[in-house]
Amino acid sequence: MTPPASASSPLLQLVGLSKSFGKLDAVKEISVTLSAGEIRGLIGPNGSGKTTLFNLISGFLKPTAGQILWRGEEIAGLAPHRIARLGIVRTFQLTSVYGDLTVMENLLMSSHLGNRSGVLAQSLQLPSARAEERRLSERCREILDEMGLTELADSRAANLAGGTQKILGIANALAADPILLMLDEPLAGLNPAEKTALMEKIETLRARGLTILIVEHDMKAVMTTCDRVTVICYGEKIAEGTPQEVSRDQRTIEAYLGQDEAVHA
Repeated sequence: MTPPASASSPLLQLVGLSKSFGKLDAVKEISVTLSAGEIRGLIGPNGSGKTTLFNLISGFLKPTAGQILWRGEEIAGLAPHRIARLGIVRTFQLTSVYGDLTVMENLLMSSHLGNRSGVLAQSLQLPSARAEERRLSERCREILDEMGLTELADSRAANLAGGTQKILGIANALAADPILLMLDEPLAGLNPAEKTALMEKIETLRARGLTILIVEHDMKAVMTTCDRVTVICYGEKIAEGTPQEVSRDQRTIEAYLGQDEAVHA
């Protein structure tokens, strides 16, 4: 798995990032550099701080200390919708769908996160806004087809099976036109065939130019798909490297994988 040539460009940098809740240090001085075009895995035991890190990057939490640099610019403290408009879009562990809307309406709603025509142009129904709406609708139809959801376009999202809702959540994130796609346990609730198909789609998304940060407990998926893996435990980064390097790291084995679960190249 070789990232595109653009992978040498720093896209996201976490510099000494920390988050405390009272006396609890959920994240402790974590520094990570994510390059454009790579698939990065973020692993660790339950309660290690993975979701807190996602919430810090996406603006749902403000850091206690440290920096979050997006293309060299500080974004820590920006509201989630402003961060999403910059191109950082995430899914959630449980659901990232609008249950009362149809599948197609879900994507159209999400697509407005990346709508460039502006609120004024939309409210005045200017030609630029109408053209943008047509573009977004066509893009949403393409995403439905790409994610295998076309036949469910008119189905209410709340009526979908749990695994299909997870796929719709990723489709919603794609509709927001991400540069960095952050996936929080995307394989949870999927059967083996769905897992394989989704990881193949993730590889395809990277080939199209997306950068992907993925939290996942399915170690086979992480080790076979990710270019590099960052391991955190009790809020601290304990290892980082290629899947082969991380799988041989003793602290990673002790903290998370276990001797029998280590993946040997």
